Amino acid sequence: MAKLSNQAIEQHYFEQFQKHYPLPSGVVEFKDKPDVLIRGPLKVGVEIANLYISNGSDPASEQVQRPRRKQVIEQAQALHQANGGKRIELTVDFQPQNPITKIGPVAKAIAALAMQVENKPSSQLSPILFKHIPELRFVYCNSDEYPDALWRSSQTSSVPFLSVERIREIVAEKTHKLTNYEKCDAYWLLLVVDFRDPAQDQELKWPIGEQPLGSPYERVLIYKPQFGQVLKVPQ
Repeated sequence: MAKLSNQAIEQHYFEQFQKHYPLPSGVVEFKDKPDVLIRGPLKVGVEIANLYISNGSDPASEQVQRPRRKQVIEQAQALHQANGGKRIELTVDFQPQNPITKIGPVAKAIAALAMQVENKPSSQLSPILFKHIPELRFVYCNSDEYPDALWRSSQTSSVPFLSVERIREIVAEKTHKLTNYEKCDAYWLLLVVDFRDPAQDQELKWPIGEQPLGSPYERVLIYKPQFGQVLKVPQ
């Protein structure tokens, strides 16, 4: 299946959004700079962005760590089998507080751990066995052998509070680009939180005591499509 373009994804989000939030009267057009125009008595421009908990340039962010975890697991299993290991299965949960910085050494350490436990009964491993691998939080070893054995990462996480700092960063970034947008009577900023992505999922509740946002956008709205939730950020 072909990968959807950013514009197609934004259009999908907005079509969902307008089912859950009243829009100004007018004709909706999908554009660029801003992403959506509503042409009516007033011309309203809507810019759309995904709200990630952390900036993707942060090496500890979920956006960075997720592919690294996948690479570590794949390399570890390949190393284990290349060294004559049995076709067992490992399920691993990585420690978010100790992000992966170098893939090779972590993969090598997990492969060695698998060799150490492959003849033991299937069980959750004692943390003592992998205390030298700070990137790990939980390991389950299935000692049965399978022709298509697969090692996997199974991350557990709780839904964090709304990332206000990241909201302020995005608003600042988008405000800087406003001068290049088509002239409108008002601008909205729509921040999408896709709960299926752990890098985005967060509570849609403005923290008590947090200062109002303040921005040139008439409205800053945070939208969780799967639940039809919309939070209007206080300004």
